[in-house]
Amino acid sequence: MKLNCEWRTNIRFFLALFFYWVFLSVLDRTVFLFGVWHKIETKTDVVLAFLYGLKLDFSLASYLLVLPLLFYVIQHLFVRRAVSTWVLRIYVMVITFILAFITVGNVALYESWGEKISKRAIVLGLDTLGGVSSSIDGAVLWKAFAVLCIFFLGAHYFYHWFVVKFAKYRKQTYVSTIIMLLVGAIALFTMIRGGYGRATLNQSSVYFSDDNTANHVAVNTYWSFIKDLTKSTKKSPYKFMALIDAENIVENEILTVADDSVYQVLVTKRPNVILVILEGLVGQIFEDLGGEKDVTPKMKELMDEGVSFRRAYAAADRSDKGMIAVLAGFPAQGPESIIKYIPKHERLPAIGQVFDSCGYATSFYHGGQSEFYNFKSFMFTHGIDKVVDNINFPIGTLRSSWGVYDHVVADRMFIDLKKEKKPFFSIFYTLVNHEPFNLSTGYKFGNNTKADAYRSTSFYTDSMLYSFIDKVKRESWYENTIIIVTSDHGHVYPTEKYGLDRPERYHVPLFFLGGALKEEYRGLKVDQVVSQLDIVATLSDFIGGNGSAFKYSQNLFAKNRKNIAFYNSNGAFGLINDQYAVSYDMLKRNISYTTVPKENIGVRDSLLNQAKAYYQVVFDDFLKY
Repeated sequence: MKLNCEWRTNIRFFLALFFYWVFLSVLDRTVFLFGVWHKIETKTDVVLAFLYGLKLDFSLASYLLVLPLLFYVIQHLFVRRAVSTWVLRIYVMVITFILAFITVGNVALYESWGEKISKRAIVLGLDTLGGVSSSIDGAVLWKAFAVLCIFFLGAHYFYHWFVVKFAKYRKQTYVSTIIMLLVGAIALFTMIRGGYGRATLNQSSVYFSDDNTANHVAVNTYWSFIKDLTKSTKKSPYKFMALIDAENIVENEILTVADDSVYQVLVTKRPNVILVILEGLVGQIFEDLGGEKDVTPKMKELMDEGVSFRRAYAAADRSDKGMIAVLAGFPAQGPESIIKYIPKHERLPAIGQVFDSCGYATSFYHGGQSEFYNFKSFMFTHGIDKVVDNINFPIGTLRSSWGVYDHVVADRMFIDLKKEKKPFFSIFYTLVNHEPFNLSTGYKFGNNTKADAYRSTSFYTDSMLYSFIDKVKRESWYENTIIIVTSDHGHVYPTEKYGLDRPERYHVPLFFLGGALKEEYRGLKVDQVVSQLDIVATLSDFIGGNGSAFKYSQNLFAKNRKNIAFYNSNGAFGLINDQYAVSYDMLKRNISYTTVPKENIGVRDSLLNQAKAYYQVVFDDFLKY
């Protein structure tokens, strides 16, 4: 019984210390809330912000318990006696002081900059003496002093009323100590990671509203700041020339078009818009794009009904970059990904904001965890009112390794869209065609090889999408609807013969169909090179938005568009136009692939220079956000 009492007392100590850190996080959130209360549109969101924010609060507290747990184990296994209580006090005091000043700095910076404290703010402050201090006046200093007083009073009394009470050494058996270590390690790891799903805990996990201020209340300031400090927003790897020279090449040779006249391909200026982003479907499995037969037969039928772009190229090789390319028209950044940096991607204009500002109902449907790659935060901060993902489906719902099956999500999306009372913009992002290419039903092409499993999940995706669109066609609102289908990125499968320096790796489907498409454009096949970056400018122009807000995007139906696409991976980048392609290997620092004849070396070098300038400017823009 004595041992059990000691066990319970030690558990109480760790719980008390755990909730001490949680208390400081809640205190920080409360202080922050008072400063932004007037900016929160729906006051009931405040309660949700505190509830959602507990995920990161618990994660931070778990990080800060790691060292005390290790010390506890060492003390009970090797020291076997009490040590000075100042060891714990110094540890708690140092971290408490750091957190207190982060709270103060965060309040001051957010009031002036509209973003939480970050490495960017620290770097700017260190680089320029007035970088941070210029935003702080006397009133802010008084607020800071008041906040420090409240913070330290709260910390002092909580620590002495709860933590100190149980911070006493009591002998314990070796076995019970090992058990405490195992149980504690599992508990801390679980809360640090945020569970055992594929997506680890990140800021996006606590985003819940289209009110960005409410989301910022939910985000744990300390957790976010520490994570930001440990990330490396690298210096540009694309320094090939003077930046001004690169900007001139991009502006005069790549982005400029003769005029802004476009072909009007829709019968209405207020269409319903369904944007389907297919996970990893490459052009090599589309017969109509020069690929294999019978893998995507249904989508061939859909292509024949509308406008099909036969030479469309993805911006990059991964989903996080593809999502930004499709929805924001922003090119890939090689070793970086802007969606990982919430303060950066919040400043990035995106198509959802255009539709939201025009009074559209906006939504995003995905069977996986929308926190993955910060997709959820990106949606909520860019005009998407409703996010439906894995958590919105019952536990017993049919799922693959990545989440709810696409046909189940499609059914939910269809039911929801039938209820919409105003024009809608809805995004459907599929997932079954992601590795490991799992299917609960039969594999059309078997699964003996990765390539065959890929073909099989592609066939599933093809059938699922056709069924979804077939149901949409039967609705009265289909006549006022345009559907856009593309892929987030290409793939190495099924042929496994194209490296990341080859344009074939990035060749993706892109087609438009629907009742809102004018009759004369149905069945049109466009053979010129286009980029998935061009989708946003096209959609914006469809509803009278400002397509010019998307610097790197041009209308797919512009009469004098430049037929060019850029593609990018961590170690290579390239360019393709109607005549040629060229790519550059960043590790080898030379040309890795080109279709330009040897006798036209001047043309090759000119194209390569354009690609170098393009990515130098893109990365510079990324660093500025």
